[in-house]
Amino acid sequence: MKSFDMRFDENVFKNFIGQTFHKYRCDPLVYTSSVTQIVGLYIGDEVYKMSNVQEPTDYYGNMDDIAIYRFTKVREEDIRSAMSDVEQTDNPVEGKIEKIVLVNENQKVYENGDQTYDAWLTRGVIFTVDGCEISFEKQNWPYSEEINVECGYNLIDKFSDVNDFSEDWNSGIKAVVTRENVVLQ
Repeated sequence: MKSFDMRFDENVFKNFIGQTFHKYRCDPLVYTSSVTQIVGLYIGDEVYKMSNVQEPTDYYGNMDDIAIYRFTKVREEDIRSAMSDVEQTDNPVEGKIEKIVLVNENQKVYENGDQTYDAWLTRGVIFTVDGCEISFEKQNWPYSEEINVECGYNLIDKFSDVNDFSEDWNSGIKAVVTRENVVLQ
C-alpha cells in the first residue's frame, strides 16, 4: 500500500491566530470565483503563496500531471500570475484572524478488496477574520489548477461535494473519501 500526506502544516496556521490578515493577491476575479495556480496571502509581516500547480505524480497507479496544492512562505516578488500579461489585484482584508479551519480529506483506494492507496490532502482553508469568512479551496478535479476564492459566511457549505472522489472508477476499484475539519482558534 502506498501512503501520501500532502496536508498543510497545522503549526504554521496556528501561528496566524491573532495576526492581521492584510490582503490576498490573485488574478482578477472577473467571470468566476476561481484563480489559476497562485494566491498570495499577506499575514502579519510575512507573505505566503498558496499554489495549485500540475506536477508529475503517482495518481492512484498512473503517472500523470496532477495539480498539487501547496502553502509556502515566499518573498513578495514570488507572487505573480501564471498567465502572461495578467496583472494581479490586491484584495484588502485588514482584519484580525480569529479562527482557521483546515479542510482535510483522506482518500483511500481499494483494488479487488485490498487497500492500495491511503492519501491525505488539504482541500481548502477557511479564515475567519473579524467575524467574516474567506475561503481558498483546491478544485476537486485532479488536473485543475484552479483555486476557488469565496467571502461570506458558512463557506464550508460551498465546498465541493466530498463524494465526487468516489465516482467514475474502473470495475474492481473502490474509492472512499472522508473529510475532517481541523479548527484552530
